[in-house]
Amino acid sequence: MNAFDQSYGYFQQLERAGKWSIPWWSARFYAQLAHRYAPAAYPRRALDVGCGLGMLLAQLTPDFVTYGLDISAFALAVARRRAPHAHLVLGNAGSLAAFPGNYFHAVIAKHVLEHLPEPEEALGQCARLLVPQGVLIFGTPNTRSLLRPLKGKQWIGVRDPTHVAVLPPKVWLTLTAQAGLRILRVFSDGFWDVPYLPLIPRVLQLPLFAWPAALQVLLGWPLIPVALGESLLVIAQKPG
Repeated sequence: MNAFDQSYGYFQQLERAGKWSIPWWSARFYAQLAHRYAPAAYPRRALDVGCGLGMLLAQLTPDFVTYGLDISAFALAVARRRAPHAHLVLGNAGSLAAFPGNYFHAVIAKHVLEHLPEPEEALGQCARLLVPQGVLIFGTPNTRSLLRPLKGKQWIGVRDPTHVAVLPPKVWLTLTAQAGLRILRVFSDGFWDVPYLPLIPRVLQLPLFAWPAALQVLLGWPLIPVALGESLLVIAQKPG
């Protein structure tokens, strides 16, 4: 395991999260979005940028021919077991340049862009990779979250020191448009990062704050307004 893998030690804990866990449901929701918004084709191809342990790749199969890119060799080893038919590539965001253009019907970047010092370059590469009418789906910390003040220094956008591009929603939408993509949907994922209130047990706060997120995931539709959640989620389409 290399030094970067060690900095991703949380993967080892996440590996134990199985079916019906919160990470599993999150991957299921992103997969539902890809199924719904990616253009019809046979075969349909999807790329998961920062694929981690392969939960999303497994849920995209068999409706997509799947590709995964991640910087962690440990994560890819787990992903290879979880999604054995996926095409996996070890590399960073710069490795996007090696993929062919006009090839993927869906590109997904789930909480990846905030780790990149120049996310506009990655957005441009994602746009290049998409077929006409293909979709980019990405999630990133939402600076407009109404409950952000309650978290202080523990807010998800700032508590991870590798988050180097925590930008306002308006900036993300501008960068996406500058990459040549048309915005289809802008929404959030609800308040799931409990606790928000002192003295109240976390187990009680989760159902209180997270029920809209649970409903959205169960229905598989983007329903939650941007201000009412921890993440900004964007679905954008390549014109064609």
